[in-house]
Amino acid sequence: MSRTRRVLRVCFADAEAFQQEYVSNLANGGVFVPSEEGFALRDSVRVQLHLEFCAKSVELEAEVVHLVTAEMAAVGGQTGVAVQFTGSAAEIRRRLEPLSRTCGILQFRPADPGRRASPRVRARVPIRIESGDVSYEGHTRDLSRTGVLVAMPGDGIEIGQYVDVTLQHPGTGETLEVGGTVVRKIETHGEVSAVGVQFDPPQHRRAEVERFVEEVQNVEHSRRLGGITGSIAELGPETLLQMLNQSSSAGTLTLRRGQQEGVIGFEGSILRYVHLGNAVGMKAFARLLGWQDGTFEFHAQLDALEASEAPLPLEAALLEGLRQLDEIGRIDPGRFPPEARVRVAVAAESGASEQPPVGKLEEAVLDLARAGFTVQRILDVIPEPDADIYRVLESLGQAGTIAVEA
Repeated sequence: MSRTRRVLRVCFADAEAFQQEYVSNLANGGVFVPSEEGFALRDSVRVQLHLEFCAKSVELEAEVVHLVTAEMAAVGGQTGVAVQFTGSAAEIRRRLEPLSRTCGILQFRPADPGRRASPRVRARVPIRIESGDVSYEGHTRDLSRTGVLVAMPGDGIEIGQYVDVTLQHPGTGETLEVGGTVVRKIETHGEVSAVGVQFDPPQHRRAEVERFVEEVQNVEHSRRLGGITGSIAELGPETLLQMLNQSSSAGTLTLRRGQQEGVIGFEGSILRYVHLGNAVGMKAFARLLGWQDGTFEFHAQLDALEASEAPLPLEAALLEGLRQLDEIGRIDPGRFPPEARVRVAVAAESGASEQPPVGKLEEAVLDLARAGFTVQRILDVIPEPDADIYRVLESLGQAGTIAVEA
């Protein structure tokens, strides 16, 4: 005998409140319901939408996809559950739009030709990009029916370059292959951190691409419903991460500052991965712990991102990250602007002057300097802590072995 589905009620006192929720969430196939009741992920429920201002209602079947506990809400947010409606977003819109018209609301404006016709939605899903000899596997930052922004370290791919893109559906694992063109680069400290690709499918595949992207957007939207957001400055990354770990068995914390985006994933008090631009692992973690401004977003699920270093107990990782951060605080890196290029001095390269003996870290810095790398790229590529690399740059600079070109 099947268990009776519990009912969640969402009431709207006026048309403006309903229209706002419709555009933001309902039309995308889900809704967040404040509730003190206990639910479990994947619980089947019935959601009753009550439009009190016109005495109309509708009931939809749904599934719980996200929980915000009282402990999580203490960080910022509201206790409750996020649900995803059964059926596609298009089916949900077909059921809700007649109700909206009956109440005399939801008068959509004609499209503004000056605005993006296909809005981007924040989405972090697996992606592969191939172009000539370049093959990169990573994750998206946002996604629209006409293109995607991809977190890509290194030099990226040149604007105007044609690429083959493979997107993976986060729910079903299905993949979509589509061609496109690189139309945008995002740089931080002179280094590429993301590239924008505009899709270019043949006419007969455009509907397929748009349908696949919409399904991915809906899954990502439902996953982020009820997610906790706020200012980093209020708690700081260390306290924020400790509180979230205590209140959730797993989760993904995204930190944003300007064009920079860092991602921290944990599960069972274990740090699974950290990504920040071209830096990963403990190096990226120590940098993020030093952020004092920006915003954060958290949801209690572990995103499927690649881990470049072995997992660490979160508390041990925090201690090591704070130690590295303290070491950086003892150094003045002002002589080495992130975007400046490091060159090996001519005298040092020719052997015309006597140079002090060098170790493995010094050799690594010199090899990258010979390639014309920037300070930021050297810091990102070499796995040793940033403080150790700055000390080597300082030592080599004082010896006249390297020069920094702003």
